[in-house]
Amino acid sequence: MKKTMIIVVALTTIATASFAQNQQEQKEIQANKSTQQEVKTRAASAMGKGQSNEKMGQPKRIEDSYPLTSNADREKISKMMQQMTVDLLSLFNQYKEAHWNVNGPLYLPLHDYYQEQADYYRLQADIFAERNLQLGYSVDGRYSTISKTSNIPDFPAGYITDNESLKLLIDRVTVLQKQVYTYITESNTIDPVTSNKLQDLAYGVDKNIWKLRIHLQKPGGLGEDLPWKAQQSRDRTGN
Repeated sequence: MKKTMIIVVALTTIATASFAQNQQEQKEIQANKSTQQEVKTRAASAMGKGQSNEKMGQPKRIEDSYPLTSNADREKISKMMQQMTVDLLSLFNQYKEAHWNVNGPLYLPLHDYYQEQADYYRLQADIFAERNLQLGYSVDGRYSTISKTSNIPDFPAGYITDNESLKLLIDRVTVLQKQVYTYITESNTIDPVTSNKLQDLAYGVDKNIWKLRIHLQKPGGLGEDLPWKAQQSRDRTGN
């Protein structure tokens, strides 16, 4: 009987301790949820507060320091720089996706090359974002903005073969390539400094596309499968 009582007391003690521990854990969970909600509310309430100085009149000392004297030209170049920033960040992200998920016989060289290109596009995004700041405008590189405004098509999720990754990246980098050449022409007369930076980027982008497409050329062949071959054929036929 005494032994039974000891067991009952022990079980009761364990149950009580377990209940108390569970109650404490629930309190901590609720406290964490409450804190998270407070942080989200505080962050949301801070959004949009404060007037952007982009639309405010600036002292003459500030106005005189801008690279371009025409506000219309500055605004035009700024829009280009914002678009370049989001598209370059998009390509950075897509190269990281390819770096992580590529598989197949070319995994090792492509894994390393895709990381190299991801670093390149991230650096280029910083260059054009800073050019926007030099012009007196802020930069919006948020993920939500990239998703909404980038001209670069999204990259598929999941594992991807080496051959398919090459084709997908050629298509996406080519979108950027055409845009860069358009911006070079549009900025050449009103902002030669930005145009020069775009020309530097164009060289790097052209080199990137060459290194991608060369993998798809048949050994010893004439390159019939290369994307630009098909484009040349369409150009000749007017399609």
